[in-house]
Amino acid sequence: MTVQDIYDLINEKAPFSLQESWDRSGLLVGDFKQEVRKVLLTLDITLPVIEEAKMKQADLILSHHPVIWDPLRSISPSHPVWHLVTNNIAAICAHTNLDIAEGGLNDMFGDMLAEKGVIERQYAPFDVLSEGRVLGRSGVLKAETDARSLASVLKAVSKCEDIRYYCGKHADCIKKIAWCTGSGGDMIDTAVAIGADALITADCKHSYWADAQNLDFTMFDCGHFHTEVIAVNWFLNILTEAAPELEAVISDAGTKPFFEVLK
Repeated sequence: MTVQDIYDLINEKAPFSLQESWDRSGLLVGDFKQEVRKVLLTLDITLPVIEEAKMKQADLILSHHPVIWDPLRSISPSHPVWHLVTNNIAAICAHTNLDIAEGGLNDMFGDMLAEKGVIERQYAPFDVLSEGRVLGRSGVLKAETDARSLASVLKAVSKCEDIRYYCGKHADCIKKIAWCTGSGGDMIDTAVAIGADALITADCKHSYWADAQNLDFTMFDCGHFHTEVIAVNWFLNILTEAAPELEAVISDAGTKPFFEVLK
């Protein structure tokens, strides 16, 4: 197979055209004509992930987060792109297109909640973007619950050791929820507007918690890593189904949080 073949497989399920205008999804390093025998699947492309790719002789790394974000004015050995190029390892990154796509990360997160029996697999749009694209999902719980009980479910689903949450006016009778994997704390106004009782997301900085308090609205932070590392499973499922002859390996280095939590 070639890089182009794998790009096309991803594009079929999560079209790169869905990405936000500010995003950097697509083939970021490499040649579409390059032959691929092994693919490494990861959340981020860091130097340890590239070392793992070298060790495992991967020709391509599939990542959720873009390895190039800001314009590169210089490239040195401290930047992953240097090592990708010098080792002839291609990089395809599927970021907001995978967040937005049907069956993408937000549907996967909803399915994980459904598997815990708290919600039906019938999700509604959360934030409607231009051209009918939808970021995040919303849904109605099978039974009302309280914030602490929902936090326990979210901890089990996301495997995040440090669930943070603010209890708003509906914290004892949560029925409708909205969720957005990754950084979605700025979507709190949209969650209120659609009549949700709580927002589930991650990367909630100080000002978002202040917003939650000012709006008296329940919000959960389940960790950016923990809500999006499921991207590797999405990649694996797509490649296993469409290209069983291709060797696809989930990265060890790319599926561990960057930090530790002191208990």
